[in-house]
This record gives sequence, structure tokens and C-alpha cells, in this order.
Amino acid sequence: MQLVLIKLRAKDERAGEAPLQRITDAFWTHARSDDRLEHVYVSADGDGLGVAMYLAHTDPSAARAAAVTMCCRVLDCSPALLSWRFEWR
Repeated sequence: MQLVLIKLRAKDERAGEAPLQRITDAFWTHARSDDRLEHVYVSADGDGLGVAMYLAHTDPSAARAAAVTMCCRVLDCSPALLSWRFEWR
């Protein structure tokens, strides 16, 4: 299992506060079996949101690739996150 840490940042100051539970739910809603998501935790992290994902991949690069794909999917499909972007932590 691999831990992948991602930071979500608002694209601009008008993004508003993001509801943590809805974001967590969005990851579960948009996760696919090949993402191999086991756990996800979203927290307020200073100037953005911290996302910790545990993925059942043995290869760290496969876990990072799955995390990027999943993050892009969540950001594209979740109205609450349309004004957010992700970065590596």
C-alpha cells in the first residue's frame, strides 16, 4: 500500500470554503476499481486542503499515477471543486 499526499489549492480567492466531507465523498464516488483506493482523508491545510490517499499499489509510481488520474476526475466532476487545482505536497 502506498501513501500519496496531494494539496488542493483554490485557483483564486473567490473559490470559497470547500466542505471537507463532500470532498471526501467525491473521492469515493469517483474512485474506480483500478485506482485501488483504500483510504482517503481530506483536511484543511493552511492555504488549501490536504488530501492523503492510501492506494493498494505496490509500485509508488503506479500509486502516484492513479492519484493524479483520480484527482483530475474528482476536480472535473465535482461542482464544489471546479475552482480548485491540485499540487504535490
